[in-house]
Amino acid sequence: MLVHNLKSASAMETIMTAGRENDVGSSFAQILSDKQVKCPYGYLAKDGIIQYNGVTFRCDPDTNSICLGDMSDPKKVLNVNLPSGGCLKININNFGDISRAAGMFSHQDLAAIMRAIYQYNHCTGKLEEIEQEESKAVMNESKAN
Repeated sequence: MLVHNLKSASAMETIMTAGRENDVGSSFAQILSDKQVKCPYGYLAKDGIIQYNGVTFRCDPDTNSICLGDMSDPKKVLNVNLPSGGCLKININNFGDISRAAGMFSHQDLAAIMRAIYQYNHCTGKLEEIEQEESKAVMNESKAN
């Protein structure tokens, strides 16, 4: 009976130790989650800013996104849903900066970004063609009158 009690005491001590270790682990996990910025690539952020190869991204945890450039005019912002989660918001004047920061992104995210920029440029080009055609039509009509 003494051996059985010793085994039970040893098992109880193991359980209690594991419980304390889990508490420490939970506390450590809580500390890490409190310090981690909740946005794509947030582990690279310091004070909500990601600096990568001279390119500055701002974390926006409210929209789970990282932002490149001026976000004040939504008409000049391209939103890219990242396959890894979250969103990248790019000011159209900052497309060139993406090439310097390409190494920061996963292959899937980079492919999505490049696809979105291509589609944006393609659509913008088509809109410009339409505007040119309309301008030509108006000029031809005014010359005819």
